[in-house]
Amino acid sequence: MNIEANTDGKRVSPAQVRSGKIEDPGFGWSRAVFDGNNHGREAWRQPPHAEDEELLFHEPGRILPSVHEGAGGTDCRSHSFKIIKPRFANYVLIVQHGGGIERVDLGYSRRTVNAFAQMDSDTRFRLMWSILDVHTNAKREAAEATAKTFREAFVQGRLKKRHLPARGTTRVWIEPDRAGIG
Repeated sequence: MNIEANTDGKRVSPAQVRSGKIEDPGFGWSRAVFDGNNHGREAWRQPPHAEDEELLFHEPGRILPSVHEGAGGTDCRSHSFKIIKPRFANYVLIVQHGGGIERVDLGYSRRTVNAFAQMDSDTRFRLMWSILDVHTNAKREAAEATAKTFREAFVQGRLKKRHLPARGTTRVWIEPDRAGIG
């Protein structure tokens, strides 16, 4: 009998090997356990939320149909979204993806969240993805602008600091630009 080793060092029979892949029920890609209707909706892909947070919407990952005729779809199964309402805070968009879990504050207005109820599931998913993109881009651009401001202040000698040992802290500030004064 021909036996091959898998990546864990365990022995498997050739009957378990299909297209060069080992069919092991422990792996998600295994045909033995793969359910195409559930892929992207597994419990481990769902972003966690606390028991006292009200779940308003859950949009698990999916393959979105292409807008171009004859083309396949876009595989978005890596992202799972939820909109929740914490007991004493603003509405929150939570997303879990390969990079971890992110939370985006949606504000306190119920009107904003009510707009999601009027959408079909795919539209809601796309809008949640767009909100995440806007949030991610805004964070990146803010970090770049802050770094540029501090870099310029340092080069111009306007970045100042003062140690405050009694308070156990250091105060850092940027002196105003005095160009043209004098």
